[in-house]
Amino acid sequence: MTAHLLVVLILVLGMGALFSCFAGLIGFGIARLVGAPVAQAISWGGIAAFSVMTLFIALLAIVMPLLN
Repeated sequence: MTAHLLVVLILVLGMGALFSCFAGLIGFGIARLVGAPVAQAISWGGIAAFSVMTLFIALLAIVMPLLN
């Protein structure tokens, strides 16, 4: 792996973490909108964030070998 691909990978993982955080915030907001207590809304937001990050890493595992 070249240094260029490593930098691209780090940038893409950072963007994935940001999108995951946004998904968690949206999940938290929807849970609070429905009327869930704060503890349960945090749980729902965490589940949304981790599922988006898992999906992102799975897609990255498919795309990265194509760059070599």
